[in-house]
Amino acid sequence: MIFDVARHRFSEGLLTLLLFAVMAAAVAISAGDIVPMEGGAPLRGFVDGITMEYPILSALAMLPIVVYAGLRYSRAAVRVGIYSASSLAPVALAGIAMFACTSVSDYLSMMVIVLLMSEVLGRLLYCFGANMRIGFLFTSMLSLGAIPLVDSSLIPLVLALLLIVVVVRGTLREAIISITGVALPTFVYCYIVWLLGGDFDVAFMDVWSVDNAVAQHSAVLAYLSIPRLVFLGLTLFANICSIIVYRSVKVTLVDSARITWRLLIALEVLLVAMLLLMPSASPAVVAVLVLVMTMMMPQLFIRIDVYAATIAYLIWVVSALATIF
Repeated sequence: MIFDVARHRFSEGLLTLLLFAVMAAAVAISAGDIVPMEGGAPLRGFVDGITMEYPILSALAMLPIVVYAGLRYSRAAVRVGIYSASSLAPVALAGIAMFACTSVSDYLSMMVIVLLMSEVLGRLLYCFGANMRIGFLFTSMLSLGAIPLVDSSLIPLVLALLLIVVVVRGTLREAIISITGVALPTFVYCYIVWLLGGDFDVAFMDVWSVDNAVAQHSAVLAYLSIPRLVFLGLTLFANICSIIVYRSVKVTLVDSARITWRLLIALEVLLVAMLLLMPSASPAVVAVLVLVMTMMMPQLFIRIDVYAATIAYLIWVVSALATIF
């Protein structure tokens, strides 16, 4: 296998993705018990309960989830053409990033967030071209609306991304579709709670109250271990370099690619601000931030020298492997 990730063939990218999916499942099997968390999103306890009740099955489920999320996430970036040259680098980079972000005791809930965000980005990228399909927009917003059910700390991201999509698309029909897609998961959850004898308005506040996420903030300090901080720092540095390279080549990209880059940069700035300033920030904010940054990183590997790209890739891989310690 070549280590110049920018020139990976699909077989090499898929093999790397499978390798890190297997390692993610292996780490999950050896993970410790989940520390119960008070508050938080309404379905967080349900997902963590599955992890505690069926640890082996939950760990094995990581394998297909990582592979599916990685392919969903990378396929759009490759097919939409957001880089200055064709590259299958996102396939391998996605697997490595997901491994580094989900190597925790509550791995399943983290992977659900990553899966939902992969669906959001993987489908939304198709919506910025002239031939946008309504199905991609609705399913992307549907996945976005499901995120607060699992992690309340990402509510600002959900609202900001919804606003961006409504403004960028600019038509009443697509605004209605986007808002409906985001609102539908909450409505279904509240309706089920009401059918079971609960209060509809209380269920709504359980989903959309940021106060419920404050209890998760202490988990960020434990999550950001020294190895993971090193990985995050290297990812951020490579991402900044990628943005600089993009600025020099953006005139060669089509309008939809430039819109995608502006969206990713805006999401990155928002997520960094959430992580630094919000008392409700959780490890899921870090995971989504890494996912967004990783989508931009292939532009750097495409542009720099082969040997420099190989060394940078290997250093990044080693830092990702170190996050399990």
